[in-house]
Amino acid sequence: MEGLVQVDEMKQFVVELRRSAVTMTGPELKIFADLRKFRPASPDVVEVVRDVQEFAKTMGVRRMATVLESEVLALHMSRLARETGADKFIRRFTDEQEAREWLATGESLRKSRRLP
Repeated sequence: MEGLVQVDEMKQFVVELRRSAVTMTGPELKIFADLRKFRPASPDVVEVVRDVQEFAKTMGVRRMATVLESEVLALHMSRLARETGADKFIRRFTDEQEAREWLATGESLRKSRRLP
């Protein structure tokens, strides 16, 4: 998702994600989320992300790497992750390559700034 995202768009994304995800199986489910161009139109949009995090948790996601530019958005996402318990498998990054390395290995090979 990119650009100014409205609540209805985000809710539709969650519906489509749930529909697609039921076909995914395996012990090593990993998600890469590029949210560098994601601009929530309101705080309510960020709250819908809670549904995504809770769903990922129920699906048994092992790692979820989120690439963000906005530190404010990163703080909101961190709060949601703590509240949902998804903070155990979600990490936020500013560098795409570092996020992909962490998804693949579980370790960050670089020392770039990781968001909260």
